[in-house]
Amino acid sequence: MKFILNLFFLFSVVVLSGCAHQISLNPDTEKLQVTEKKSASIVGYYISEDDIKKQVKTPGGGGDNVSYKPYKDTEAALYTVLSNKFENVYKIESLTDSAFLKDKNIKYVFIPTITTNSSSDSLFTWPPTEFTFTLNCKALNNDGDIAWNKEVKGFGKAEFDEFKSDFSLSAKRATEEAFSKLVVELDNSNL
Repeated sequence: MKFILNLFFLFSVVVLSGCAHQISLNPDTEKLQVTEKKSASIVGYYISEDDIKKQVKTPGGGGDNVSYKPYKDTEAALYTVLSNKFENVYKIESLTDSAFLKDKNIKYVFIPTITTNSSSDSLFTWPPTEFTFTLNCKALNNDGDIAWNKEVKGFGKAEFDEFKSDFSLSAKRATEEAFSKLVVELDNSNL
């Protein structure tokens, strides 16, 4: 009987390892730091359709991976940060739509580039215990030149007792930290 249980356990580990479990990177936008220096400018942000659809896989625990859509998951956080800083914010469907940019009086267009990584020190649970979220955000002016470019990083950590009710906790902590740092960088800018 013990041999059969060991064989079943080994089979379960082989079958379950390599899976990609869905998590979400959505930070709680209510927790994002609020800007101290509001600007009267109207801005836009651009995320390509391919980026919105992009599915990313990074390591979790127990030999498994986690899967998520970084741009789709964090678009609301980007919008919130920009809305807190600027008078009005529009989502831009195309960078070449100069008529829309002119009609809405958009001064800058923000373009995010996101890279992520995750890991876990657990052999038995799949949620990542550590998550890194790097956000490079550039702003183009009306001539299409880069007027501002900053990179911020967020790091999130969560242990089993914390993430057993939210498997995405380390990722959410990382994105929240990165977007809070973006608020600071925008406050320190001349935009």
